[in-house]
Amino acid sequence: MKQAYQHIFRATTLALALITLLIGCRQDVTRKADWEVNFTDLHFADAERGWIVGEKGTIVHTNDGGKTWERQEVGTEGDFKAVYFTNHRYGWAVGDRGLIATTDDGRRWHLQDSGTLATLRDVHFANSDEGWIVGEDADVLYTKNGGKTWERYEYISEFPLSSVWFVSKRRGWTVGANDRIFLTEDGGKTWRQQSNRYEGERDRMINDNKRVFFISKNEGWLVGTDGSIFHTINGGAEWTRQDSRIPLINGHVRDTVNSIHFTDNKRGVAVADIGFITFTEDGGDNWRLLESGTENNLTGVQFTTPTEAWAVGWQGTIMHSEDGGETWTIASGTTANNLEEIQFADGNRAIAVGEKGTIAMSQDGGQTWTEVQTDIWDHIRSLYFVSDLEGWAVGDRGMIVHTSDGGQSWETQKSGWWYSLRGTYFVSPKKGWVVGDLGTVLHTADGGETWVQQTPGEFHMLKEVFFLNEKEGWAVGWPGIVIHTANGGLTWTQQKTPTYNELYAIYFINNKTGWVTGQFGEILHTKDGGKTWRFQPSRVEANLNKVYFADEKHGLIVGDGGVILTTTNGGKKWEKQESDTENDLYGFALSPEGMVAVGKGGIAMRYSVDAEELPAELPPMAERTEATDVVEEQPTVEEVTYHWDIVRQATWQTDFADTHFHRTVEEPATLRGWAVGSGGVIAHTTDGGKTWLPQHSGVKTDLRRITFIDENHGWIAGRGVLLRTENGGQTWQVIKKVVQNFQRISAMQFINTQEGWLGADQGQTLHTTDSGVTWKLQKTGTTNQPITALHFVNSTEGWAITPQRVEGGLVLHTVNSGDYWEIQDKTHQPAAAVHFADAKSGWIVGRDGRSFITQDGGVTWKQILPEDMVEGLRRIKFHDHQRAWGIGRSGAILVTNDQGESWLPTYVGLETAAELIAQSKQADMEAKAREAQEPQPAISNPLDDNFTDIFQRDMTDQRSRAGRFTPEGEIESDAED
Repeated sequence: MKQAYQHIFRATTLALALITLLIGCRQDVTRKADWEVNFTDLHFADAERGWIVGEKGTIVHTNDGGKTWERQEVGTEGDFKAVYFTNHRYGWAVGDRGLIATTDDGRRWHLQDSGTLATLRDVHFANSDEGWIVGEDADVLYTKNGGKTWERYEYISEFPLSSVWFVSKRRGWTVGANDRIFLTEDGGKTWRQQSNRYEGERDRMINDNKRVFFISKNEGWLVGTDGSIFHTINGGAEWTRQDSRIPLINGHVRDTVNSIHFTDNKRGVAVADIGFITFTEDGGDNWRLLESGTENNLTGVQFTTPTEAWAVGWQGTIMHSEDGGETWTIASGTTANNLEEIQFADGNRAIAVGEKGTIAMSQDGGQTWTEVQTDIWDHIRSLYFVSDLEGWAVGDRGMIVHTSDGGQSWETQKSGWWYSLRGTYFVSPKKGWVVGDLGTVLHTADGGETWVQQTPGEFHMLKEVFFLNEKEGWAVGWPGIVIHTANGGLTWTQQKTPTYNELYAIYFINNKTGWVTGQFGEILHTKDGGKTWRFQPSRVEANLNKVYFADEKHGLIVGDGGVILTTTNGGKKWEKQESDTENDLYGFALSPEGMVAVGKGGIAMRYSVDAEELPAELPPMAERTEATDVVEEQPTVEEVTYHWDIVRQATWQTDFADTHFHRTVEEPATLRGWAVGSGGVIAHTTDGGKTWLPQHSGVKTDLRRITFIDENHGWIAGRGVLLRTENGGQTWQVIKKVVQNFQRISAMQFINTQEGWLGADQGQTLHTTDSGVTWKLQKTGTTNQPITALHFVNSTEGWAITPQRVEGGLVLHTVNSGDYWEIQDKTHQPAAAVHFADAKSGWIVGRDGRSFITQDGGVTWKQILPEDMVEGLRRIKFHDHQRAWGIGRSGAILVTNDQGESWLPTYVGLETAAELIAQSKQADMEAKAREAQEPQPAISNPLDDNFTDIFQRDMTDQRSRAGRFTPEGEIESDAED
């Protein structure tokens, strides 16, 4: 049965295809990480000559300032933990198999007897003769003859020691687990314990100190777990904690800081797990998170000159800075992130996906590769293309991303799921399935615009899914799970298998004959659609990760340890083929010229056929359309009627989230407004809200925020999308880059037509200076909670608020456009909104109605408790620095005219509200036109122009929750909840 869309392309030349492919073919490693190991430390003797050490006996060396790196032979496969050179000739490296030394630039390394079998963690030399080593046995080793012999200073600590640093032959420090810090002033003969705890911090988490560094005999820093950086200016007699800006993990702890280095007592860099780099220019009083471009753990950092610095980390990561540590580039070339799956989109273009959001692309059949730059950081586990342009990828944290340009760019689709997704399969551009942890099965019938859950009934881990057609499919997983559907996933039944091991892959050639591969070399085969499964002997014990059959006889499997198996008799006998690699292979794809397999360490192996081209059935070519302007044309009357017809037939149920009103300047003046909501709905009114008509947004995602800076320039933020208008909302331009991977935009402010900010999840802000065309990601480093609200008084200074995971919230402040945020204060209750009249006068409103007032730019805050506390106050809108509106838990509109001393309920009809709003708006505009020469007219009612946002938003939320449009465009009066 011919399949239009296949997960692995079916070869039409069956026997010749697989036999010729692997017997007598050419094997090339076309993509391989420069260094397939985890680096653990580095040391430069000068600006040109440096060494990096890592696992599996790895030492690499540069003598040209990092332009090239070469491996040095050391005669051991042990893992190295640290390296130190006193000059370009004399150096030492320590690890889990002891100590090695060199006296000739590392051309020859020889073993030195340290006198211990314990893992050695760090080494430091004061000169070519005197040095110290610390390790897991908690002793300190000392040599005075370059390592020929070592003295042991025992019982220094009851816990392992991880780092040692000396500023002279006599004065030095060692640090380790459980907050241990020790000082010696006699070269290590005696040690005195120091403490980095102080009064008021007795209950904080105990840190494991990872690295200590001193710039002088009295000033130094130490780093460790929970994102800790401690600083001393008196030789360790007192230590103060500095805020590293490493964000919290799930609101509890921070990633470990592994290394720190300073070029002087002001400029320093620290590196941490998950690719975090934090930078200071004032000795650590203020640290700023930097973009590293990697999520690999970073383990070592060093300045070689005041402007040049290097850092290393896991999976062969080498990073370089040429501006004193402020910006970093990856200098190690191809990363060692595992590649999980590969597919050919056409005869030449291959896409592979894997760890840390890696997306690699080849345009020449897998011969050369480049990495696609995205904002995806999660582990991508599966990939599927239905045409040469359109495909999907899935991964951790419920991630589903979609491409319509052949993999050049990706946009997030809402899965509604948080667990890891491990497999995906599409039978058409519209219909597909995704499987994952806890028995997850998701299905789409509209190309991923919506995903619905199909629960098979058991909470198993599902690894892969395969469908023959729109009705019949299978999924496999652990423990020994095979489930089957005959109705497109509406119901699933478990098929009995003879194993409880993990099953990784499945392939059927028809509705009867199929194969499953899994853990420990297991191969299962069925001839009755899965009613019975029987073992086939593989004669290997490696995990078998992917399987493909061209017909009932000819099959191919790849697995761990570079295993490739082929069969020409339906699996009765499997033959192991030479793969030319020992790396685990996780996936493969066929092309007209052969096969490309991908796997551990980011490797890509290309097996090409010289004799003749191998015909392969590729995904169909997508229909091309002429390029058009991204800005939507103004909808015609017929188009609007067409949209209304659809609304009437489908009876859309729209949850509105935000609105904006303004009165036009031109005569006759009209009150125009917009409401935005779920499903990409934009409703527009030109008569103050009496009637509403839809506008075409061009998207189907949920829209959450809308704002205008003047009559023409406005923006709408939604789930992974931003819309922009420059003509008063007549047309909306869709901007997806940068914001496409931010599922929740929780705050938005523009201060002019060009510059604005967005608040997002994970304590992040986005900044634009070109009206939203491009955005710069800014990580506050203070929280992983969303930015609830933000307010800038100019292009540099602003404030933001964010809740804490347990209780209360944070007030953040920036004076450099959001590139660096500091925690200015904390609130006892989560805050709902923030407003500043100028750089000094600020007002924060809490969810219980209490206010916090500052007159000194946030240095101090005065709390104001209202006469009657309010429950669940939200959706705050400020008119000025005295008046604001909000919605209480009961849905009542509340207003304050006295900066939060009292909140009074206000009830008003829609038409009355719109008219009052218009009058207030006109009064404000006239006052501004007179350049504030006269006092602002008094407003007799509590409703002002800015009230429209809150009123319309919660009018739709509370009074007409369904948000149903009628054909006439009026909001139904009986839409009460």
